Amino acid sequence: MSLSSFDLGVWIPVADVVVKASLLLGGAAALSVALRGVSASVRHVVWTVALLASLVLPVLSLALPRWQMPLVRLAAPVADQVTIMSTAAPEAPPLHRASRASVAGPSHEMTRPAVQTLPSDTSAAAKTSWLSGVSWSAIVLGFWAIGCLAILARLVIGILAVQWMSRRTEKVLDAPWLPLARELADDVGVSSRISFQRSARATMPMAWGVVNPSVLMPADADDWPADRLRIVLLHELAHVKRRDCLTHMLAQLACALYWFNPLAWMAARRARAERERACDDLVLSTGTEGPDYAQELLEIARVMRAGRFPVVLAGATLAMAHRTQLEGRVIAILDPKVPRSAMTTFRTAAVTAVAACALIPLATVQPWAYSDPVLPAAQEAQVRPDAQMTEQPVAVPHEQASPDAHAARPFESTSGQATADQAAAAASQSTAQGITQSVTQGVTQGVTQGVTQGVTQSVTQGMIQGAIQGAVGALGGDVDMKHLKADVDQDVDKKGERRANADPRTIAALTAALKDTDREVRETAMHALVQLRDPAIYDPLVQALHDQSADVREQAAFGLGQLRDRRAVDPLMGALKDQNPSVREQAAFALGQLHDPRAVDVLIGALKDENPSVREQSAFALSQLRDARSVDALAAALKDTNPSVREQVAFALGQLHDRRAVPGLMSALTDSSEDVREKAVFALGQLRDPSAIDGLMLAMKDGKADVREQAAFALGQIRDRRAVEPLISGLKDAAPDVRQQSAFALGQIRDVAAVEALVIALKDADADVREQAAFALGQLRDPRAIDGLTAALKDSSAGVRQQAAFALGQLAR
Repeated sequence: MSLSSFDLGVWIPVADVVVKASLLLGGAAALSVALRGVSASVRHVVWTVALLASLVLPVLSLALPRWQMPLVRLAAPVADQVTIMSTAAPEAPPLHRASRASVAGPSHEMTRPAVQTLPSDTSAAAKTSWLSGVSWSAIVLGFWAIGCLAILARLVIGILAVQWMSRRTEKVLDAPWLPLARELADDVGVSSRISFQRSARATMPMAWGVVNPSVLMPADADDWPADRLRIVLLHELAHVKRRDCLTHMLAQLACALYWFNPLAWMAARRARAERERACDDLVLSTGTEGPDYAQELLEIARVMRAGRFPVVLAGATLAMAHRTQLEGRVIAILDPKVPRSAMTTFRTAAVTAVAACALIPLATVQPWAYSDPVLPAAQEAQVRPDAQMTEQPVAVPHEQASPDAHAARPFESTSGQATADQAAAAASQSTAQGITQSVTQGVTQGVTQGVTQGVTQSVTQGMIQGAIQGAVGALGGDVDMKHLKADVDQDVDKKGERRANADPRTIAALTAALKDTDREVRETAMHALVQLRDPAIYDPLVQALHDQSADVREQAAFGLGQLRDRRAVDPLMGALKDQNPSVREQAAFALGQLHDPRAVDVLIGALKDENPSVREQSAFALSQLRDARSVDALAAALKDTNPSVREQVAFALGQLHDRRAVPGLMSALTDSSEDVREKAVFALGQLRDPSAIDGLMLAMKDGKADVREQAAFALGQIRDRRAVEPLISGLKDAAPDVRQQSAFALGQIRDVAAVEALVIALKDADADVREQAAFALGQLRDPRAIDGLTAALKDSSAGVRQQAAFALGQLAR
């Protein structure tokens, strides 16, 4: 057995059908998303028609004439080539492989004419493996048939089980709910073809039957209240009216035919979900209140969970409350904005007609065709004895190197940056691509205070022109000012992103302007140069670190950080000793952007700088580097005299995720600054060390609400049950944000001791707290929360109702 035994002539049409069916189902998925604002009945029709079309597609592909649109050309099948060869030269002896065999189409071996020879060993056939007679086609077909038959068997068994159960189940003649059922059947319009049955084996109402539909009710339905009976009967009658049993079986058949295709299963699942929602819409359109319906639906699902649902019937029946669909259904039921109009017969026929018009061309089109058979050289020689066996040259496309136009965004690490000459060469190659945006927009946008930490915010258009004029003067008038202005306008991105293909003339002009005697010209030129973010500006930036103007040095340090070139580590470490604190501050920030561990020691030293802004920026840079060597130094810096420095240090310790920082952060929980205490609590939450529980529980009593809120969050991150009682107390905090965060944390810890307190929180005055409490109860999954969550289905806030529905769905699992 070999791959050559895989009959492409058979399987290519099969693959064609599978691809087309996938296109149908994928198109239905896209259309369903586009129609998410319409009623569920419309989306159900879309999915059903797509599944039906996928079933009909193979038949139409065989029955209808072919319309060839050969997007793909295939070599002729091997069998055709053998026929040509054997007809041309029946007496030819076996030949050796020829040089042109590589272009012989799908065959993997040289096909040779059949020559009858006597076997040297008459027992060789007995030694041949039985697999030698099995083709790949037979294996693939058998594998598909096993899956298909397994799914069809499930459907057939379900149908037989329904018939068996129908014969052994009494038809209802005197049930107390029968008059109501007949009345509702008349209202829905299915009274002439419906029967009602009752069984002690069933715990779930269900409908079955295509020709003779039936509704099966549990035996204990006799004791149900009238409201529940009305809701359940309406839902099941909606299935009968919509002929959902038929569409359900069609979906099962499609899954059997395409069981290997995940799109088929997805389509069947979505059709099932939309079918149930469409029936829910019919019930609601009769005047049933959404919260009442949702409550009854959840009660039925809970009964189903406690009882036994006959799984064997699932392939041929429609049960009312599958738990897998419950959450989405309840949310849709409670949303008053959901459209609930039913799909009319005319509209259904129109959708089906449109689908048929699209299906027929899809079924007839054949996007593949066989090209003329190409024979191996040896066979071609037999057909044409005068043909010469020449080897055909194969053209190999030349791989062309393209300039590196990758533009690394700010705060991304880069290495191996190009030199100025390399950047100029790359720029000259990519001139035809164009360079967009203007320098005026890029410079005037500036850099935000959080990034630059004091760098000048913007540069006006007149300053840019001054830089250009200075550049022209430095170059001795060799560059036309208007041309240079256009280059700058093109080279600077509107968002200030780095460009790896800046015009080298722009860089050269601005670099020359950095030598101007006028300080303002140099500062403006530096601003413009930094905005280019091109690797070629590295050398001018390093040289500018020694400029007489502090503003130029500061901008140079910032620019080196944006380039992310690790060659800048040493120059920037030298800039940490600059006499101007703004330059030192910017150098510290830039070293944090480079993420090079060589900078750790100098940044630790900068934690003792005389300027608090430098110390603060150094702490931030160490948080970016996240090197364990800085833990002790940062912990010591928690005693800095400046509260802003202590705040940044606390944040940095949280980013390092090193538990050695816990004692220092615990001591910071009593800091005089509220902001420091808040950052310390946040950092302890990041570390998630149980040893911090006592300090965090104490922080739950802090005088600042933000600290208490952050402490509740941290306790939820650590997930220690010792925190349950403080968090329950937090549900009574005066600040709603603290109560909300406490509810969330209790949901994270998942201790059932919090159930009662969370149920009480469902009545909190703040809607966000009630919503968070509902979510937390869903995480706990304790039946004691059912009553409270059911009551929350009538909450005035839609968010609370939705979260309560979700939580009840979690409880029903």
